[in-house]
Amino acid sequence: MLMKRRISLFALVATLCFLMIGCSSRNNTTQQASNGQVIVDAATDTLRENLEKEQNKSMASLIAQAKGMMIIPYIGNVSFFFSLGGGNAVVMARGEEGWTGPVFLSKGTAGLGIQAGVTRTSGVVLYMDAEDVKYVLETGAVLQGQAAITFLDKDYEGNRSPEFVETGDVVFIGDVSGLFAGIGVAGGGLSNRNELNAAYHGVEDGNPESILFKSASVPQGASALLDLLNGADAEASKASDDKENKKGGTDVPPSKGSLGVSDGT
Repeated sequence: MLMKRRISLFALVATLCFLMIGCSSRNNTTQQASNGQVIVDAATDTLRENLEKEQNKSMASLIAQAKGMMIIPYIGNVSFFFSLGGGNAVVMARGEEGWTGPVFLSKGTAGLGIQAGVTRTSGVVLYMDAEDVKYVLETGAVLQGQAAITFLDKDYEGNRSPEFVETGDVVFIGDVSGLFAGIGVAGGGLSNRNELNAAYHGVEDGNPESILFKSASVPQGASALLDLLNGADAEASKASDDKENKKGGTDVPPSKGSLGVSDGT
């Protein structure tokens, strides 16, 4: 009888421990998802602010051409997008059905790849080739060594040419302060946050390539970010149509006597 009681007590304790572990795991997942939402909200604000800047008028057309992007909310303490210097970034990709993501990246140390004094940066890195997006996720480097990078910023115009929209592999749009000569673009150091990806998307596999290119997941919490991207695509499409109409001479001038005004005959 005593042995049965001990077995029953052991089973009860084991069950309680199992339930407590399960609750703890669910609480951790919920907290992770909340943390992810904070980062996504910050990334959404960063994208919106850059779209609204006067000097970034061409940004919508660049987004419409891009196959992916990295959005870097404000980061300080000697950082640049090659070398995030601590903090988080999100990556979006364009699939067959439109934009997917986000997935999360982080970097915990400063200074990698920096040969310039940078005290502040935030902005958007646009990738014109899907392979460059995958390269970021697979290697932790912001760009491939042979990639041509363009800066779209009123204070720094390195590598810019009139045809940059068509030829640039990678475009940085954003706010950079304290930028001086000699930026090193080599190096990696970015880490995929698979657990955060899984929690935010509500899936077991937090592999970023699976989320971006296979499941094509876009959580409800990222709807505002997605709306901005779709809006940029629509704006670029309209601008392109207007340009073609003007080029083809399809604008029809109003005829005399229109709007119900008599010409006296």
